[in-house]
Amino acid sequence: MSTTGLSTDPVIRQQLRQLKWNELVRPGDFVEAGRRKFALWDGPKGFRADAFVKQIYRRLAHAPAGGKTPP
Repeated sequence: MSTTGLSTDPVIRQQLRQLKWNELVRPGDFVEAGRRKFALWDGPKGFRADAFVKQIYRRLAHAPAGGKTPP
């Protein structure tokens, strides 16, 4: 795992959710890389989040943009 490179997009804690213990880690997840900073996870995939020492985070799913749907 390499946490030396921080994500190019600024990521704030409110945009992330902590993975549950039984969720599988995948590329695109984040790991804490210091105070209020997060790095993209680029290590192996497919293991449970509770198998890692640091907390693993994933971006929150966003609601679709736009207004009301037409009737």
